[in-house]
Amino acid sequence: MVTCDFTMDVENNNNTRFPELEPAKSAEKRKNNGTTDVAPSESKRLKGNDVKVDVPPRPPPQSPKKRIYLNGANQTNKSKHDKNLNFVYGNYKHYYGKRILDKDFHDIRLDVLATQPDLLRDKQVLDIGCNSGHLSIQIARQFQVKTLVGMDIDQGLVKAAQSTIYNLKRQMNSGPGFPHNLRFLQGNYVLEDDVLLEIERPQFDVILCLSVTKWIHLNFGDAGLKQAFRRMFLQLRPGGKLVLEPQAFDGYKRRKKLSEQIRENYNNIKFRPEHFTEYLLGPEVGFASMDLMGIPEHCEAGFKRPIEIFTKPTGSKESNTNCD
Repeated sequence: MVTCDFTMDVENNNNTRFPELEPAKSAEKRKNNGTTDVAPSESKRLKGNDVKVDVPPRPPPQSPKKRIYLNGANQTNKSKHDKNLNFVYGNYKHYYGKRILDKDFHDIRLDVLATQPDLLRDKQVLDIGCNSGHLSIQIARQFQVKTLVGMDIDQGLVKAAQSTIYNLKRQMNSGPGFPHNLRFLQGNYVLEDDVLLEIERPQFDVILCLSVTKWIHLNFGDAGLKQAFRRMFLQLRPGGKLVLEPQAFDGYKRRKKLSEQIRENYNNIKFRPEHFTEYLLGPEVGFASMDLMGIPEHCEAGFKRPIEIFTKPTGSKESNTNCD
């Protein structure tokens, strides 16, 4: 299987965790002579008599999935608002159902990418916000990428993507190339601190950020999105391409009630989508040029978003990516 240098960087910079499965619990309950069931280490016998002192069991560790919810939301509350908290990152499980135009998977954005097939062929690609991996898989298959790393903040979606790849490998049983050129990782692309940008290094030829900017923006504000743009630049090799599909600001308003944090971020946004190009081409980031790749002719107006290509200059700003 083709591997990618990005794996360790994602894990280190984002504190990405891949928790092992919890050991299976015994089906037979422990008996404590009629007392409350507790683990052996949590029950002490006093010397000189048979009295037991039961220590209350420790609460179970919080699952990784619960840790990503904003504001420590109580998931036992089944209200409509709390259900929305499951999707504060745009991590809808049936997202591609709205994108697909027929029974066979065909995301209309593939037609735009196909106008420049050499953009992805034999390239090392990062797909930010890959969801359940449907589009990433099709890109890797159709455009013969060298490697593709799909990254998403939702652990459940990443597991679904990994399961799909596992099944494809079993069915195809092929050598190098698809589907062995694919890898999916769980993590938050927005770093905990800007200082971590100092250890970034160029390792991708192409970075895909397709319909993700709105969710980064709503969850992490202007500062989080600007940091993500700078990180994309640093992770691209000289001459590398950022393929960006930003959402219009009009679509933000419908999602501002997903959480109190999102509402606060929405009200404080000053860095609008119409400012993205100027920022990406400006001195704070440093892309050399922007070209309009195309606009998907989707049947739903909300998905007709421009796809833009930002090109990193060759031999420029590379001193920012050195760690020595």
